[in-house]
Amino acid sequence: MIEFRDVRKNYHVRGGINRVLRGADLLIRPGEKVGILGRNGAGKSTTIRLLSGSELPTSGTVERQMSVSWPLAFGGAFQGALTGRDNAKCISRIYGREIEDTLQFIQDFAELGLYFDEPVRTYSSGMAARLAFAISMSIEFDCFLIDEVVHVGDHKFHEKCQIELFEKRANRARVIVSHNEDFVREHCERAYVLKDGLFHSFEDVDEAIDFHINTLHGNNGSGDMSKPMVAVPRHDPNSIYVPHPAIERRSDVPEGTQITLSIPPSSIFPDCRHEAWLYRPAGYDGHSALPLMVFQDGWWFKADDGPWQVPVVLNNLIADGLLPPMAVLFVEAGKPNQKHGLASEQRSFEYDSLTDHYVRFLDEEVFPEVRKHVTIMDDPAQRAIGGFSSGGICAFTAAWQRPDVFGKVFSACGSFVDIRGGGAYPDIIMQSDPKPLRVFLQVGINARLSGRFEGLDWPAGNRTMARALAFKGYDYQLVTGEGDLSHVHGASILPDVLQWLWR
Repeated sequence: MIEFRDVRKNYHVRGGINRVLRGADLLIRPGEKVGILGRNGAGKSTTIRLLSGSELPTSGTVERQMSVSWPLAFGGAFQGALTGRDNAKCISRIYGREIEDTLQFIQDFAELGLYFDEPVRTYSSGMAARLAFAISMSIEFDCFLIDEVVHVGDHKFHEKCQIELFEKRANRARVIVSHNEDFVREHCERAYVLKDGLFHSFEDVDEAIDFHINTLHGNNGSGDMSKPMVAVPRHDPNSIYVPHPAIERRSDVPEGTQITLSIPPSSIFPDCRHEAWLYRPAGYDGHSALPLMVFQDGWWFKADDGPWQVPVVLNNLIADGLLPPMAVLFVEAGKPNQKHGLASEQRSFEYDSLTDHYVRFLDEEVFPEVRKHVTIMDDPAQRAIGGFSSGGICAFTAAWQRPDVFGKVFSACGSFVDIRGGGAYPDIIMQSDPKPLRVFLQVGINARLSGRFEGLDWPAGNRTMARALAFKGYDYQLVTGEGDLSHVHGASILPDVLQWLWR
């Protein structure tokens, strides 16, 4: 059992005292699955720290009669200079675990390959989260703390995490703090809503969610449960964006062909395989040189049921004379060959790094395969590269490093933040001679993440990029919207972006 009795938690801030908890009571019984809801700043993360014992209450009692984990996938205690193995060994010793078996479990579960013996400071955020989750699963706790949705790594790894936590440890207590009501509804038996420093207890999770949503929208703000409440749908900031008409498939428009490319083993990204597809416009004569557009995370952009549906957009814009016939290359991030010891997630390594490796990979190893099917223009002013989030900063890096290869950039919610140094780009631009680039930036003002990415500000990063580009006289556009880190807004303006790039 874990129990809060009359717990108060105060923080001294510049303006005085911030009273986060004001005599709060809470009870977690063995094996219970309990959700905690509350608006930003209500004190949910403070509650997690008090539950775990990493912070003490200002007054009141926190009683623990069962072992409690740290927040899952939290890697804040890692020593960056130590390897993944050494960090795991240190934590195993602290908890009195048998070293050899524990390390083997962590190494197998995290799927870091050779990176397990590299310093943690060289890890991508996804790799660090996988290591942290693996260590969390290697130590048996009576109660697991989950601060926000557990979504680590790719789809396959995410499924493995779900099985390990929710199926193999189904008899353990869980405390889930999340803004995702569906996640709380699926995994919790009852819930608390943290409001005005107090926990409002609900045996029915749906009632807790209704109360939480109403408090977000100002209904029943006093917390008086005797007053009737009207459920208010959760606002999706992306819902204001509707698909562009050019994304609609038209029976009167001829369709281009899509070709699966065979990408040879890479010498730049060794031991990885890459998937790629080529869009060839309808009526192509097989000889004329075409402009070229490249998209990272190619499947997102080409999928028939995805938000972007680039082939459909190209069919329509080309048929209407709004774009010249062009070839489009869709490239996926590398996946390691199973026999080699690389991390399963290469996306951040390839996309977020500020080197010329990725553009060299395209120019030297992928374009030769493209040329087997179409002739592409050599003029960089007739070549564009685009992507979303890490793929967006990758697009800018490719053109920045090699303006002789790409002269146009489309970055949707580009990660110009300090993941692998992307936040330095504005200073780099200011200190460098202008390059012959045309740049389109799109970002949502709510594009921020929690957890390991807490404090990284996508809107601010893109606005600072725009100011640097403006100061240096670049041909650029910045479009901001109400959305979050989502494809929806970028996809809704893609036809206009393409016309602006090729105007």
